[in-house]
Amino acid sequence: MLTVEVDDAYARGIDKLISSTGLYSSRSEFLKDAIRKNLAEMIGMSDGLRLIHEETEKLAAKVRERGGPIKMTKKQREALARKFMKEKNIS
Repeated sequence: MLTVEVDDAYARGIDKLISSTGLYSSRSEFLKDAIRKNLAEMIGMSDGLRLIHEETEKLAAKVRERGGPIKMTKKQREALARKFMKEKNIS
């Protein structure tokens, strides 16, 4: 069991969603579903970040083998990460 304090505005929003859609029987059911979805998303993101790290390490090893320096800007690293995530269909 977990006790969670939710801001009044969020609680009212949840209540409106529940009454207007009928998708959930209670706030608890809504929050349990939200936690499950967020956890699944975070696990997927974590796997994606691990893959990016592994591929970056492989690329760096190849560059070192060829005697080249590894000097990428933060912008270049972020662009490479976005490209990799797109190619691997990682959200």
